[in-house]
Amino acid sequence: MEQLVPIEDVAKHFKVSVSTARKWVRDSVIPENVYVKVGKTHRFSLPDVTEALMAYKSVRSPASRDAVSDAFDPSSFDPDADV
Repeated sequence: MEQLVPIEDVAKHFKVSVSTARKWVRDSVIPENVYVKVGKTHRFSLPDVTEALMAYKSVRSPASRDAVSDAFDPSSFDPDADV
């Protein structure tokens, strides 16, 4: 059986913050079948997380990334609008 690691080790392995790793879990970038939840903690298989992240990256098409970047037009941003 492979070793399961805590979310802090996942974050360290991928050089991201723990909050980013938690967001990946929340947003199902890391699917439920890749980790085991024990109480309030999660234990992850690093090879399975790597595979899940690679699959997620390949599924996201350039068109969907363009749609996200088009959602914010910096030329129309007015920092004083809320003041």
